[in-house]
Amino acid sequence: MAFLTASLAAYTLVAVLGLLIALDLLRGLPVDRKLILTHAGTAVFGALLLIGAALGGDSRVYVNIGLVAIIAPLGFLAATKRYQTGVVQKNLILTHAGLAVIFYLLLVAVVAGVKVIG
Repeated sequence: MAFLTASLAAYTLVAVLGLLIALDLLRGLPVDRKLILTHAGTAVFGALLLIGAALGGDSRVYVNIGLVAIIAPLGFLAATKRYQTGVVQKNLILTHAGLAVIFYLLLVAVVAGVKVIG
């Protein structure tokens, strides 16, 4: 349970940072690269904590790990496209954010002990 709680704390920070990044991007404002790197680094740390929970025998996080495998590349692709072209790919940002919201709500449910799957 410690891995899950720590992962939830990490992803809460990731969510706040992601919201700040998305608001700036959608307003057309520049985003500090440190903010993006902190968002990504904290997300990776949270994913490692989730993997630790899964390796400890908690099968409830498998869906979350699967979602991370989709969300992370979308975020990387969106950031790469933005830095290469200077254009924000809003469809990638919104897909990344929408899946991240689903991920976060599932993680909260798992930590709270709500049976959502099976």
